[in-house]
Amino acid sequence: MSFKILKHQALPDNEYEIEGEIEAEIVKGFRALAIASFNQETKIDGFRPGHIPEKIIVDRFGEVAITEEAGRLALEKHYGEIIEKAIDKAKIKPLGSPAVTITKVAPGESFGFKIKTALMPEVTLKGYAAVAKKVMSSKDEISVTEKDIEEAITDLQKQVAHAEHHEKNPDDHGHDHGDLPLPEVNTEFIKKFGPFETVEAFKEKVKEGITAEKTRKEKEKKRLAVMTELLEKAEVKMPKLLVESELGKMLNELGANLSQMGLNIETYLKHINKTIEDIRKEWLPDAEKRAKTQLILNQIALDEKITVPAEEIQKEVAIVMNHYKDADKTRAEIYIETVLLNEKVWQWIEAQGK
Repeated sequence: MSFKILKHQALPDNEYEIEGEIEAEIVKGFRALAIASFNQETKIDGFRPGHIPEKIIVDRFGEVAITEEAGRLALEKHYGEIIEKAIDKAKIKPLGSPAVTITKVAPGESFGFKIKTALMPEVTLKGYAAVAKKVMSSKDEISVTEKDIEEAITDLQKQVAHAEHHEKNPDDHGHDHGDLPLPEVNTEFIKKFGPFETVEAFKEKVKEGITAEKTRKEKEKKRLAVMTELLEKAEVKMPKLLVESELGKMLNELGANLSQMGLNIETYLKHINKTIEDIRKEWLPDAEKRAKTQLILNQIALDEKITVPAEEIQKEVAIVMNHYKDADKTRAEIYIETVLLNEKVWQWIEAQGK
Protein backbone atom coordinates (compact mmCIF):
# COMPACT_ATOMS: atom_id res chain seq x y z
CA MET A 1 0.00 0.00 0.00
CA SER A 2 1.43 3.36 -1.04
CA PHE A 3 -0.51 5.33 1.59
CA LYS A 4 -1.97 4.98 5.09
CA ILE A 5 -5.37 6.17 6.34
CA LEU A 6 -4.79 7.45 9.87
CA LYS A 7 -8.35 8.60 10.59
CA HIS A 8 -11.64 9.21 8.80
CA GLN A 9 -14.80 10.65 10.28
CA ALA A 10 -18.06 12.48 9.61
CA LEU A 11 -18.01 16.19 10.53
CA PRO A 12 -20.81 18.72 11.14
CA ASP A 13 -22.37 20.53 8.13
CA ASN A 14 -22.52 17.37 5.98
CA GLU A 15 -18.77 17.03 5.61
CA TYR A 16 -16.41 14.08 5.85
CA GLU A 17 -12.69 14.21 6.64
CA ILE A 18 -9.93 11.76 5.80
CA GLU A 19 -6.48 12.08 7.36
CA GLY A 20 -3.56 10.07 6.03
CA GLU A 21 0.02 9.81 4.82
CA ILE A 22 1.70 8.91 1.54
CA GLU A 23 4.93 6.94 1.85
CA ALA A 24 8.19 8.82 1.27
CA GLU A 25 9.27 6.47 -1.55
CA ILE A 26 6.05 7.18 -3.46
CA VAL A 27 6.51 10.94 -3.07
CA LYS A 28 10.13 10.60 -4.22
CA GLY A 29 8.82 8.97 -7.42
CA PHE A 30 7.03 12.24 -8.27
CA ARG A 31 10.10 14.46 -7.68
CA ALA A 32 11.04 14.65 -11.37
CA LEU A 33 7.49 15.69 -12.29
CA ALA A 34 7.52 18.35 -9.54
CA ILE A 35 10.81 19.79 -10.84
CA ALA A 36 9.42 19.74 -14.40
CA SER A 37 6.36 21.65 -13.16
CA PHE A 38 8.53 24.35 -11.52
CA ASN A 39 10.71 24.38 -14.65
CA GLN A 40 7.78 25.22 -16.93
CA GLU A 41 6.50 28.03 -14.72
CA THR A 42 9.86 29.69 -13.93
CA LYS A 43 11.45 32.52 -15.91
CA ILE A 44 15.21 32.92 -15.58
CA ASP A 45 17.31 35.04 -17.93
CA GLY A 46 19.36 32.93 -20.29
CA PHE A 47 17.13 29.86 -20.08
CA ARG A 48 13.98 28.83 -21.91
CA PRO A 49 11.09 27.66 -19.69
CA GLY A 50 11.40 23.91 -19.28
CA HIS A 51 15.17 23.94 -19.94
CA ILE A 52 16.48 25.25 -16.62
CA PRO A 53 19.07 22.95 -14.95
CA GLU A 54 17.69 21.01 -11.98
CA LYS A 55 20.28 22.47 -9.57
CA ILE A 56 19.09 26.03 -10.30
CA ILE A 57 15.47 25.00 -9.68
CA VAL A 58 16.41 23.31 -6.38
CA ASP A 59 18.53 26.29 -5.27
CA ARG A 60 15.74 28.73 -6.08
CA PHE A 61 12.76 26.88 -4.55
CA GLY A 62 14.35 24.52 -2.02
CA GLU A 63 13.78 20.82 -1.34
CA VAL A 64 10.77 21.43 0.93
CA ALA A 65 8.80 23.23 -1.83
CA ILE A 66 9.75 20.52 -4.35
CA THR A 67 8.73 17.79 -1.88
CA GLU A 68 5.40 19.54 -1.29
CA GLU A 69 4.70 19.70 -5.03
CA ALA A 70 5.72 16.05 -5.44
CA GLY A 71 3.40 15.15 -2.54
CA ARG A 72 0.50 17.03 -4.14
CA LEU A 73 1.08 15.19 -7.42
CA ALA A 74 1.20 11.86 -5.58
CA LEU A 75 -2.00 12.72 -3.71
CA GLU A 76 -3.72 13.64 -6.98
CA LYS A 77 -2.68 10.32 -8.50
CA HIS A 78 -3.82 8.21 -5.52
CA TYR A 79 -6.91 10.28 -4.61
CA GLY A 80 -9.29 7.67 -6.04
CA GLU A 81 -7.72 4.81 -4.07
CA ILE A 82 -7.77 6.89 -0.87
CA ILE A 83 -11.49 7.63 -1.25
CA GLU A 84 -12.20 3.96 -2.04
CA LYS A 85 -10.36 2.81 1.10
CA ALA A 86 -11.77 5.41 3.51
CA ILE A 87 -15.40 5.78 2.39
CA ASP A 88 -18.07 3.12 2.03
CA LYS A 89 -19.70 4.67 -1.04
CA ALA A 90 -22.76 2.43 -0.66
CA LYS A 91 -23.61 4.42 2.48
CA ILE A 92 -21.75 7.69 1.96
CA LYS A 93 -21.65 9.59 -1.33
CA PRO A 94 -18.96 12.30 -1.64
CA LEU A 95 -20.02 15.38 -3.64
CA GLY A 96 -18.07 18.03 -5.52
CA SER A 97 -14.35 18.68 -5.38
CA PRO A 98 -12.52 18.05 -2.09
CA ALA A 99 -10.65 20.60 0.03
CA VAL A 100 -7.08 19.37 0.59
CA THR A 101 -4.81 20.46 3.47
CA ILE A 102 -1.14 19.45 3.69
CA THR A 103 -0.29 18.50 7.28
CA LYS A 104 3.34 17.36 7.00
CA VAL A 105 6.11 18.06 4.47
CA ALA A 106 9.70 16.95 5.02
CA PRO A 107 12.15 15.57 2.43
CA GLY A 108 12.64 11.83 2.93
CA GLU A 109 9.61 11.45 5.21
CA SER A 110 5.98 10.47 4.64
CA PHE A 111 3.70 13.21 3.29
CA GLY A 112 0.76 14.11 5.56
CA PHE A 113 -2.62 15.29 4.26
CA LYS A 114 -6.26 15.87 5.13
CA ILE A 115 -9.06 15.58 2.58
CA LYS A 116 -12.41 17.16 3.38
CA THR A 117 -15.38 16.40 1.12
CA ALA A 118 -19.05 17.38 1.11
CA LEU A 119 -21.70 14.71 1.62
CA MET A 120 -25.27 14.46 0.38
CA PRO A 121 -27.36 16.50 2.86
CA GLU A 122 -31.03 16.03 3.71
CA VAL A 123 -33.15 17.49 0.90
CA THR A 124 -36.88 18.09 1.45
CA LEU A 125 -38.51 18.13 -1.97
CA LYS A 126 -42.28 17.74 -2.30
CA GLY A 127 -44.47 17.76 -5.39
CA TYR A 128 -41.68 17.56 -7.97
CA ALA A 129 -43.63 15.07 -10.12
CA ALA A 130 -46.60 17.47 -10.30
CA VAL A 131 -44.31 20.35 -11.29
CA ALA A 132 -42.70 18.17 -13.97
CA LYS A 133 -46.11 17.12 -15.35
CA LYS A 134 -47.44 20.71 -15.40
CA VAL A 135 -44.44 22.19 -17.24
CA MET A 136 -43.61 19.29 -19.55
CA SER A 137 -47.20 18.66 -20.68
CA SER A 138 -47.53 22.16 -22.16
CA LYS A 139 -46.98 21.76 -25.90
CA ASP A 140 -45.48 24.59 -27.94
CA GLU A 141 -45.56 24.13 -31.69
CA ILE A 142 -42.12 24.45 -33.24
CA SER A 143 -42.31 26.02 -36.68
CA VAL A 144 -39.71 27.20 -39.16
CA THR A 145 -40.72 30.05 -41.47
CA GLU A 146 -39.31 30.94 -44.88
CA LYS A 147 -37.88 34.06 -43.25
CA ASP A 148 -35.96 31.86 -40.75
CA ILE A 149 -34.45 29.87 -43.64
CA GLU A 150 -33.57 33.01 -45.63
CA GLU A 151 -31.85 34.62 -42.63
CA ALA A 152 -29.84 31.45 -41.93
CA ILE A 153 -28.73 31.22 -45.58
CA THR A 154 -27.80 34.94 -45.61
CA ASP A 155 -25.56 34.29 -42.57
CA LEU A 156 -23.86 31.44 -44.49
CA GLN A 157 -23.42 33.72 -47.53
CA LYS A 158 -21.73 36.34 -45.31
CA GLN A 159 -19.41 33.69 -43.81
CA VAL A 160 -18.34 32.56 -47.29
CA ALA A 161 -17.88 36.17 -48.46
CA HIS A 162 -15.68 36.99 -45.45
CA ALA A 163 -13.62 33.79 -45.90
CA GLU A 164 -13.06 34.52 -49.61
CA HIS A 165 -12.15 38.14 -48.83
CA HIS A 166 -9.49 37.02 -46.32
CA GLU A 167 -8.10 34.46 -48.76
CA LYS A 168 -7.54 37.24 -51.31
CA ASN A 169 -6.45 39.83 -48.70
CA PRO A 170 -4.56 37.93 -45.95
CA ASP A 171 -3.16 41.15 -44.45
CA ASP A 172 -6.61 42.65 -43.86
CA HIS A 173 -7.38 41.87 -40.20
CA GLY A 174 -10.52 44.03 -39.99
CA HIS A 175 -13.87 42.46 -39.12
CA ASP A 176 -16.28 44.97 -40.66
CA HIS A 177 -16.77 43.87 -44.25
CA GLY A 178 -20.51 44.53 -44.45
CA ASP A 179 -20.24 45.92 -47.97
CA LEU A 180 -18.87 42.67 -49.47
CA PRO A 181 -20.97 41.26 -52.35
CA LEU A 182 -22.65 38.05 -51.24
CA PRO A 183 -22.16 34.90 -53.36
CA GLU A 184 -25.14 33.56 -55.26
CA VAL A 185 -26.91 30.54 -53.75
CA ASN A 186 -26.21 28.12 -56.58
CA THR A 187 -24.78 24.61 -57.09
CA GLU A 188 -21.21 25.84 -56.50
CA PHE A 189 -22.19 27.61 -53.26
CA ILE A 190 -24.15 24.71 -51.71
CA LYS A 191 -21.28 22.25 -52.37
CA LYS A 192 -19.29 24.17 -49.69
CA PHE A 193 -21.68 22.78 -47.07
CA GLY A 194 -22.08 19.17 -48.18
CA PRO A 195 -22.81 16.88 -51.13
CA PHE A 196 -26.12 18.56 -52.06
CA GLU A 197 -27.57 17.88 -55.52
CA THR A 198 -30.02 20.80 -55.56
CA VAL A 199 -30.57 24.16 -53.87
CA GLU A 200 -33.90 22.83 -52.56
CA ALA A 201 -32.14 19.90 -50.85
CA PHE A 202 -29.72 22.40 -49.29
CA LYS A 203 -32.62 24.55 -48.03
CA GLU A 204 -34.31 21.47 -46.56
CA LYS A 205 -31.10 20.68 -44.63
CA VAL A 206 -30.96 24.26 -43.36
CA LYS A 207 -34.58 23.90 -42.23
CA GLU A 208 -33.71 20.67 -40.38
CA GLY A 209 -30.86 22.46 -38.59
CA ILE A 210 -33.12 25.36 -37.53
CA THR A 211 -35.79 22.89 -36.31
CA ALA A 212 -33.22 20.99 -34.25
CA GLU A 213 -31.91 24.23 -32.71
CA LYS A 214 -35.41 25.49 -31.87
CA THR A 215 -36.27 22.08 -30.36
CA ARG A 216 -33.11 22.20 -28.23
CA LYS A 217 -33.91 25.73 -27.01
CA GLU A 218 -37.49 24.73 -26.17
CA LYS A 219 -36.21 21.73 -24.22
CA GLU A 220 -33.74 23.91 -22.27
CA LYS A 221 -36.49 26.48 -21.61
CA LYS A 222 -38.76 23.82 -20.08
CA ARG A 223 -35.95 22.32 -18.02
CA LEU A 224 -35.15 25.79 -16.68
CA ALA A 225 -38.84 26.38 -15.83
CA VAL A 226 -39.03 23.09 -13.89
CA MET A 227 -35.82 23.72 -11.98
CA THR A 228 -36.73 27.34 -11.17
CA GLU A 229 -39.90 26.10 -9.44
CA LEU A 230 -38.11 23.24 -7.68
CA LEU A 231 -35.39 25.58 -6.40
CA GLU A 232 -38.11 27.64 -4.73
CA LYS A 233 -39.81 24.57 -3.21
CA ALA A 234 -36.76 22.62 -2.03
CA GLU A 235 -35.47 22.87 1.53
CA VAL A 236 -31.76 22.10 1.67
CA LYS A 237 -29.06 22.58 4.28
CA MET A 238 -26.35 23.50 1.82
CA PRO A 239 -22.81 22.20 2.56
CA LYS A 240 -20.41 25.16 2.30
CA LEU A 241 -17.80 22.88 0.76
CA LEU A 242 -20.14 22.06 -2.13
CA VAL A 243 -20.70 25.76 -2.88
CA GLU A 244 -16.92 26.30 -2.79
CA SER A 245 -16.53 23.38 -5.20
CA GLU A 246 -19.02 24.98 -7.62
CA LEU A 247 -17.22 28.34 -7.37
CA GLY A 248 -13.97 26.55 -8.22
CA LYS A 249 -15.58 24.92 -11.27
CA MET A 250 -16.96 28.27 -12.45
CA LEU A 251 -13.54 29.91 -12.16
CA ASN A 252 -11.94 26.99 -14.03
CA GLU A 253 -14.55 27.39 -16.78
CA LEU A 254 -13.74 31.11 -16.99
CA GLY A 255 -10.01 30.32 -17.22
CA ALA A 256 -10.62 27.75 -19.99
CA ASN A 257 -12.79 30.18 -21.99
CA LEU A 258 -10.22 32.96 -21.65
CA SER A 259 -7.44 30.58 -22.69
CA GLN A 260 -9.33 29.78 -25.92
CA MET A 261 -9.28 33.51 -26.68
CA GLY A 262 -5.55 33.71 -25.97
CA LEU A 263 -6.02 35.49 -22.62
CA ASN A 264 -5.30 34.58 -19.02
CA ILE A 265 -7.37 35.28 -15.92
CA GLU A 266 -4.86 37.83 -14.51
CA THR A 267 -5.07 39.98 -17.67
CA TYR A 268 -8.86 39.70 -17.70
CA LEU A 269 -9.18 40.75 -14.05
CA LYS A 270 -6.87 43.71 -14.62
CA HIS A 271 -8.97 44.76 -17.64
CA ILE A 272 -12.26 44.71 -15.69
CA ASN A 273 -10.56 46.15 -12.58
CA LYS A 274 -11.64 43.34 -10.25
CA THR A 275 -9.98 40.75 -8.03
CA ILE A 276 -10.66 37.01 -7.77
CA GLU A 277 -12.42 37.73 -4.46
CA ASP A 278 -14.71 40.26 -6.21
CA ILE A 279 -15.64 37.61 -8.78
CA ARG A 280 -16.21 34.98 -6.07
CA LYS A 281 -18.58 37.31 -4.17
CA GLU A 282 -20.49 38.19 -7.36
CA TRP A 283 -20.78 34.55 -8.41
CA LEU A 284 -21.70 33.15 -4.97
CA PRO A 285 -25.52 33.21 -5.57
CA ASP A 286 -25.07 31.38 -8.90
CA ALA A 287 -22.71 28.84 -7.28
CA GLU A 288 -25.30 28.19 -4.57
CA LYS A 289 -28.01 27.75 -7.22
CA ARG A 290 -25.83 25.31 -9.21
CA ALA A 291 -25.03 23.30 -6.07
CA LYS A 292 -28.69 23.23 -5.02
CA THR A 293 -29.72 22.15 -8.54
CA GLN A 294 -27.35 19.18 -8.34
CA LEU A 295 -28.70 18.19 -4.92
CA ILE A 296 -32.29 18.32 -6.23
CA LEU A 297 -31.39 16.08 -9.19
CA ASN A 298 -29.61 13.69 -6.80
CA GLN A 299 -32.66 13.56 -4.52
CA ILE A 300 -35.07 12.80 -7.39
CA ALA A 301 -32.71 10.02 -8.51
CA LEU A 302 -32.79 8.56 -4.98
CA ASP A 303 -36.58 8.87 -4.61
CA GLU A 304 -37.34 7.42 -8.04
CA LYS A 305 -34.55 4.82 -7.85
CA ILE A 306 -32.95 6.13 -11.03
CA THR A 307 -29.46 4.70 -11.55
CA VAL A 308 -26.86 4.41 -14.30
CA PRO A 309 -25.80 0.86 -15.27
CA ALA A 310 -22.14 0.24 -14.40
CA GLU A 311 -21.36 -0.77 -18.00
CA GLU A 312 -22.57 2.63 -19.28
CA ILE A 313 -20.26 4.41 -16.84
CA GLN A 314 -17.26 2.20 -17.63
CA LYS A 315 -17.77 2.63 -21.38
CA GLU A 316 -17.53 6.42 -21.04
CA VAL A 317 -14.67 6.17 -18.51
CA ALA A 318 -12.68 4.05 -21.01
CA ILE A 319 -13.08 6.80 -23.63
CA VAL A 320 -11.90 9.48 -21.17
CA MET A 321 -8.95 7.39 -19.96
CA ASN A 322 -7.95 6.71 -23.57
CA HIS A 323 -7.82 10.45 -24.30
CA TYR A 324 -6.34 11.53 -20.94
CA LYS A 325 -3.86 8.84 -19.90
CA ASP A 326 -2.96 10.51 -16.57
CA ALA A 327 -6.56 11.16 -15.47
CA ASP A 328 -7.64 9.77 -12.10
CA LYS A 329 -10.02 6.88 -12.82
CA THR A 330 -12.15 7.35 -9.69
CA ARG A 331 -12.63 11.07 -10.33
CA ALA A 332 -13.53 10.29 -13.94
CA GLU A 333 -16.09 7.71 -12.73
CA ILE A 334 -17.66 10.19 -10.28
CA TYR A 335 -17.87 12.93 -12.92
CA ILE A 336 -19.27 10.67 -15.65
CA GLU A 337 -21.79 9.01 -13.33
CA THR A 338 -23.03 12.48 -12.32
CA VAL A 339 -23.42 13.65 -15.94
CA LEU A 340 -25.19 10.45 -17.05
CA LEU A 341 -27.42 10.33 -13.94
CA ASN A 342 -28.44 13.99 -14.38
CA GLU A 343 -29.53 13.28 -17.96
CA LYS A 344 -31.54 10.21 -16.89
CA VAL A 345 -33.30 12.29 -14.20
CA TRP A 346 -34.15 14.96 -16.80
CA GLN A 347 -35.51 12.26 -19.11
CA TRP A 348 -37.69 11.03 -16.23
CA ILE A 349 -38.91 14.62 -15.62
CA GLU A 350 -39.70 15.07 -19.33
CA ALA A 351 -41.56 11.76 -19.42
CA GLN A 352 -44.04 13.09 -16.81
CA GLY A 353 -45.55 15.34 -19.48
CA LYS A 354 -46.33 12.51 -21.91
